Amino acid sequence: MFTTLARFLSEGGAFMWLILGVLAFASAVILERLWFYHVTCRPLSTDPVGSSLEALDTGEPEKVLAELETRPSPLNHLLSVAIDRYRGGFSFEEIRQAVEESAVTQFPRLGRRIGYLAMAANVSTLAGLLGTIFGLQRSFSSLALVAGAEKATLLASGISQAMNTTAFGLIVAIPCMIAHARFSSTQNRLTEELDNGTLRFLNQLETRAGIQTGSPLESRPTTIHQA
Repeated sequence: MFTTLARFLSEGGAFMWLILGVLAFASAVILERLWFYHVTCRPLSTDPVGSSLEALDTGEPEKVLAELETRPSPLNHLLSVAIDRYRGGFSFEEIRQAVEESAVTQFPRLGRRIGYLAMAANVSTLAGLLGTIFGLQRSFSSLALVAGAEKATLLASGISQAMNTTAFGLIVAIPCMIAHARFSSTQNRLTEELDNGTLRFLNQLETRAGIQTGSPLESRPTTIHQA
């Protein structure tokens, strides 16, 4: 298997190594995003917002803070900011402002490095096409320099190089495009969940603050995330 792979890369010429580098880069991005989406962003419970509110009602903010900090997802971070301010006796206005300021840094985490996958797909495809052009150019330019018996061999070698680079470029590009589409969908879903979860927590916190102070608080915008 490794011998076949080594022959495939060597017969494709220099552009095969460029595409291989793109593959390594894209693989690193995919693994990092998979870890972030499915490990870091995985909720500690089925309803982290409800668990956090319940901890505040039972007077155990330190316990829920410790749980939220074990997995630093964007939602956990924003909930931690709100609970920490609530525990510190800040007003609802100050809590909301702190959450909005933290949201500016947390929302971009959901889409970080996804664009590199689209770039990797384009680069690998174009590198494959460029390798194809160079392979064909080498084939036809060599035909005028050799005897008839060697022309078939050189032509076959050049065409093999051209086809290998095209195939390898597409082999790398297609998974990159699929991963980009999948991660973009995951980003949109998590963005919506983060927005809804944060607003739900703030709305419930506002209600509790209003009950505690005995006066209604001014209603706030219905979204944290600014597209």
